[in-house]
Formats: sequence, C-alpha cells, structure tokens
Amino acid sequence: MNLIYKKHKNLIVSFVKNIQFRIFGLGISFLIVLLVNRFFGVGTFGEYSLVMTISQLCTLFVTFGIPNTLIKIIGNGNYNYPAAKKILIKGLKITLLFALIPMVFFYFGGHFLSHSIFKNENLYKYFLVIALSIPILVAHEIFVYFFIATKNFFKFNLFMFVIPNVLLIGFLILFHFLGKGQYFTFLAFSLAIFFTVFFEIITVFEWKPKENVEVQSTKMLLKMATPLFFNGFLLYLLNGTSIIILGLMVNEKQLGIYNIAFKVANLGLLIIVSVSTITTPKIAQLFGENNFIDLKKTIQNATKLISILTIPLVLIVLIFNRTILSFFSPEAINGSNVLIVLIIGVLVNAMAGNGDQILNMTDNQSILRNITLICFISNIAISIGLTLFYGILGAAFASLFTNLLLNFLCVFYIKKKLGFYTLF
Repeated sequence: MNLIYKKHKNLIVSFVKNIQFRIFGLGISFLIVLLVNRFFGVGTFGEYSLVMTISQLCTLFVTFGIPNTLIKIIGNGNYNYPAAKKILIKGLKITLLFALIPMVFFYFGGHFLSHSIFKNENLYKYFLVIALSIPILVAHEIFVYFFIATKNFFKFNLFMFVIPNVLLIGFLILFHFLGKGQYFTFLAFSLAIFFTVFFEIITVFEWKPKENVEVQSTKMLLKMATPLFFNGFLLYLLNGTSIIILGLMVNEKQLGIYNIAFKVANLGLLIIVSVSTITTPKIAQLFGENNFIDLKKTIQNATKLISILTIPLVLIVLIFNRTILSFFSPEAINGSNVLIVLIIGVLVNAMAGNGDQILNMTDNQSILRNITLICFISNIAISIGLTLFYGILGAAFASLFTNLLLNFLCVFYIKKKLGFYTLF
C-alpha cells in the first residue's frame, strides 16, 4: 500500500481533497432534502424535485457543450490565465444568448405547462422563477467548469459544493420562518446560485485593463462545442433511459424500489467522478502538448486508483446489499438483486477507465458521439424487452449490458487512436 501511495502520491492527494468536498456536498444535500420535507411538506418537495430536474435539463441544453469545451481548449492550448478568461467570456456570451430561448418559453408558456401538461396550477410560479433563473444557472455552470479547466480545484469545490448549499439552507430557513412555501423553495435555490455567481465573478475577474491576447474565435468555439454537447446530451439520456421506460411500464412502487437501488449504486460513481475532475484537464493539456508518454501514464494511473478504491466499495455492497437497502424501507430490500446488477456496472465503469472524457479531450468526440448513439438505441430496445418480461431486474440487466457495450467500444477506440489500453 505504501508503494502504491508513493507511485500515485500527487493524484491521491488531489483525490482526497476533492472527495472531501464531494462527501460534504452529498451530506448537505441530504440535509436540504430533510429541510424541504420538514418545513414545506412532501408535496412541495415533489414539486421542487420536478422543477429542479427541468431546470437542470434546460441548463444542459443552453450551455451547449461549452463547459467541456473550455476544459478541452484551455488544456489543449495550455493557455495562461488572461487568455483562459478571454475564452471564458466568449463562452458566457454564447450561452447567455442561448438562455433567452428558455427564458421566453417558461415566461410565456408557464401557464400552459402547469395547467395543460402537468395538471398542477402550483407549478406556474415555479416556471416563472425558472424563466428568471436560467441565465444565473447557466453562468454558474460555465464558471465551475472554468475552475476545472484552469485546474483550480479548490475554487471548483468551494463554489460547487459549499457556498451554494450553505446559502440554500439559509434561504430555506429564512422563508420557513417568514411563513412562505411552495415555489419559495426553488426561489431559495435560485437566490443561492445568484449570490454564488456574484462571488464567482469577483473571484475570476480583476478590475484591471484587459490584456491583448489571441484565442479561438467564437465560431471555432461553437464548432468545437457542438459534438461535445451532443455527446453529453446522449450520455444524459443513456443514464436516464431505464428510469423513463420503467416509469411507463411498471407501477410507482416498483419504480421507487429501482430508484433507491439506482441511487445507492451511483454512490460508487463518487470515486470515478472525483478522479475524473482532476485528470480531465490534465489529459487535455498533455494531448495538446503531444506528450503521449505522460498521457498514457496519467490515464492508466487514474484507472488504477479508481479501481483500487472502487473494488472494496463494490464488495461491501455485494455482501451487505440487503442491510443497506433496509435503511430506506423494508420494501426496498426487494431491490437487492437490482442493486447487485447495478453495482457490477459501476465496477465495469471503474476498471475500464473514464473512456468518454478521454475521447472528448483527445479530439475523438465524433467517435464518442457514434458510440453513445449506438448504445442509446441499443439500450432502448433492450430495456423495453427485458423490462416487459423481468420488470425492474430486467431494466438493471439492460443497464449493465449498455455499460459493457459502452466501455468496450471506448476502450477499443482509445487503443486504436492512442495506442494503449485504459483497463485496470
């Protein structure tokens, strides 16, 4: 173990700092769920969750792949901080312009959505808040990815997991004591992000004359962002396909059991995402420098670290799956087999390496687009067939098969294009 630590010391130290913030964010997010339920009621929490999902989907559309593009361009070009800020400004201008579309849509279409689509009049004011909040949510997304791109992981973690969550808790408590309810929960979230963005602006931009630096044009930025946007959107759909199909094919109880197992299994992704946050900008930088020796070493070291840390977690879930699920509800134990299948999928992700980001950061985004499209179509067909005959367990096996296919294709093309395997 000491030998492993010495060999991967820098990566392990960065990982430990990063995952501490993520664990804090995970813990405080459970506290937020508790506060919304206790202060405003279960029904309001349901509305809050729905509107949060809608706002996140809109943010994904509006940012149009610009966040990952910032990481790629700044890393590949090895830009200094003034040049990186100039690219950031271009990214903000593009995404804030796109933000006008959902703003108009939710402002004028909120009444139709709440009354005719969701059959819930309470949602109307939520949609008005979304209309006003979209530019703020988009700006926040761009800023936090800028911190990753410039390898300022402390600021990324601070503005991603600490400041907005602490502010949100403060606003929730304030609105509770003021006797407010319903849409004020999402207003609390929007205000938390607003002040977070305010602090981000102060942190990033110094009130000094701009340096005259040359960077990619807006047209080139959009050209690079487009395939990354489609890749991210397809991966988002790929991860959510099983849940959507289950929502159409099984009852609420079965869907709830699957979702509990899904959330528990996804805790294993905490390690993968934490390491990926550190290594993604480094991969982009090394590829831009044509330093394939260090690129190979960085990727393989990251895969080893992820696997070494993930394997014990997977073993714990495999052995104590029923006990873990029992903490949620007695009925959740019925999802033990589902959890076993899903956690094996997490292990596959860990041991295959972070293939999607590797392809994105090494000018192979078109290959990743084709891979995700194939997997997305396959997942729909397999999920429908297996769910029809085996219910939620069938959906879990469909997810596992898609994971295997996605990772196999990523590993194959990384070997073909970069000349080495990412496997543990």
